[in-house]
Amino acid sequence: MKILLNRTVNKRERYYCLELVANLFGEFLLIRTYGGCRRAKPTRIISQSFETYVNAYRVWESLLENKYKRGYTLLEEKYD
Repeated sequence: MKILLNRTVNKRERYYCLELVANLFGEFLLIRTYGGCRRAKPTRIISQSFETYVNAYRVWESLLENKYKRGYTLLEEKYD
């Protein structure tokens, strides 16, 4: 599952990507990527691992709620 958010701050476009994937060891990874849209590379990539899908999804929801409060809007959503 992947979701892409964006917002404009001081005439600069920012993006925030949240991705929830399973790895080969039965764990779930929550990968956060963010930065400016004009940059070739992201500002930062943060990866967290969780033992269960439920725990990972709870963190996913809280991060998503915080981003909506900060003014991010949904750009794209994918369920793979």
